[in-house]
Amino acid sequence: MNCRKSLKVRKQLLLIGVILVFGGCAHQLSEDFNDVVLKLNTPRLIDKYQRRHFSYATTREGYGCGGVNISHSTAQCSESYIFRSKKGNCAAYTTFAVYCLRQAGYEAYPLKIYSRRPSWFVPEAYHRNYHYVALYKDQNKWYVMDNGRGSWPRGIIGPFNSIEDLPYKILNIEGKKKKK
Repeated sequence: MNCRKSLKVRKQLLLIGVILVFGGCAHQLSEDFNDVVLKLNTPRLIDKYQRRHFSYATTREGYGCGGVNISHSTAQCSESYIFRSKKGNCAAYTTFAVYCLRQAGYEAYPLKIYSRRPSWFVPEAYHRNYHYVALYKDQNKWYVMDNGRGSWPRGIIGPFNSIEDLPYKILNIEGKKKKK
């Protein structure tokens, strides 16, 4: 009888342990995300982290940002999407970079630019004529972080004295108020 009770108690303890371990996983993800974001406190660290930990998602791999339509905006693309999945498109890379830059105190925006060759950087991508990059300001100079390309991430580009000096045809700067 004691052997059965002991076995039952062991099973219950094992079940409680499993619940604690796996029940804590969802909470652990958010802690890990927040911890990583706090550590990524410079543009160079963010750039390096993206290159080492994320890869471009092709159409066959669930391309994008969780099925979100990015043709007008990155607003519905979660900053943690690429962190969780380790893969994403230019909007996912940009959303993560902009979030980290803002948390580190930089002025940063998703920048939608015109792409001359719509799908030249991702052969399996759907046809489009735009690309997202992260625009940020550091010591009164503008920079672009562009890691969301399938074939070759460009990293940090700049400095530029003004947004008008950027080497792109700008379609939209999300959230930036225009000067009057």
